[in-house]
Parts: sequence; structure tokens; C-alpha cells
Amino acid sequence: MNWKKEILEKLAFIKSHIESASLGAKEQEVSYNPCLSEEDIVTFEHKHCITLPEDYKSFISEIGNGGFGPGHGLLPLDKSIVDFKLRAKPNISLNEKFPYSDNWNEEWIASFDWEEEYPETEIVDAYISTAHIAGCLQISHFGHGCAFLLVVNGNEKGHIWFDGRADYSGLVPKLKDGQRISFIEWFVTFLDMEIENINKSLTNSTTA
Repeated sequence: MNWKKEILEKLAFIKSHIESASLGAKEQEVSYNPCLSEEDIVTFEHKHCITLPEDYKSFISEIGNGGFGPGHGLLPLDKSIVDFKLRAKPNISLNEKFPYSDNWNEEWIASFDWEEEYPETEIVDAYISTAHIAGCLQISHFGHGCAFLLVVNGNEKGHIWFDGRADYSGLVPKLKDGQRISFIEWFVTFLDMEIENINKSLTNSTTA
């Protein structure tokens, strides 16, 4: 099935049954910002010296530039380069390669006595620095300062990662059946989970 047709059909089903969806889905509107033109996307790519993953590029040019999605929804392209969890709201450097290829966290976190003290500001600042997510778009705010990342530069380009540094849980790649997943795979998995929630809710309501 064409991925665009599949996504639109699933979104239509979710929208028509939103009252039976999960709380996270109910808190969002099943809608999208206007699509970006090819010129808009090329301008962004040239500005940041990157090329966006093809599936994500197709999504923002054919479905919408941010809107309903995992976490608190998909962020627009221009906002996905801003590290929203930091007070200064710095931009993420996209023309640098994402530095990790496997789960990462600082070793000191596992041995730190959290009941007795809190790490020094300099240590925390280094831990949550945007340098750790260079080459990534923060495409969705998960909550509590954590985020889903789409790698756009480096060996992990095209894969979805989870940034849990706000909860001191580090950076981990999102997997499905033990394999890295692309933007579209991640997004469709989210839709499928919402549809499953809706179907369960509808079944329970008819048998109650």
C-alpha cells in the first residue's frame, strides 16, 4: 500500500473515533500545518548543509509540516532545530554528525547518590548540551523535557532516537523487532497503536 494513502486512511479513522482514543491523542487535534514546498525544503537543506531523509521530506511536503503525532505531536521543521528544554533555546547544529551509534549515557549517573545530593551545574550543563544531539531534529516533545529525535546527519541518518537526558536516561535508538526504524515506520507504528486502543475501547463499550 502507498504509505501516503495508508496514513491518510488511518488518520481519518482515528479522527472519526477520537473520543475512544488514548488520552495523549485526545489532547491533540488530528490536523496538520500547511505542507512545505520543495523550494522551502531545499532552502532549509542548503542553509544547514544537509539533506533530509526522503520519507520525512515526503511527509512534510505531502501530509503536513507538524501536527498530530507521537508525544505532544510533531513539531514544524523550523521549530525542530530549537532545543526547547534549555532556557536559552539554542539551535541544534545540523551540519555536524550525530556522535552516537548505540545507547549512550554518562557513567557517573548510575553511581550517583541521588538521595544525598544533586550534580553540580557544570556537570548537568555538559550532559544536556546540544552537542550530544548534533545532526538531529527534535521532531516531537515526549514530555518532561524528553524528546524523539530524527537523525539527519551521520551514520544513524534516517533513524529515530529517544532523548531521555531530561530524566537522566540518556540517548537510545528506537527499535522495532530489534531493528532501527525510519520516520515513517515510527509514525505508522504510532497510528497503529492508537487504532488498537480505539478498537479495544469500542469492543469494551459494546460488551459492557
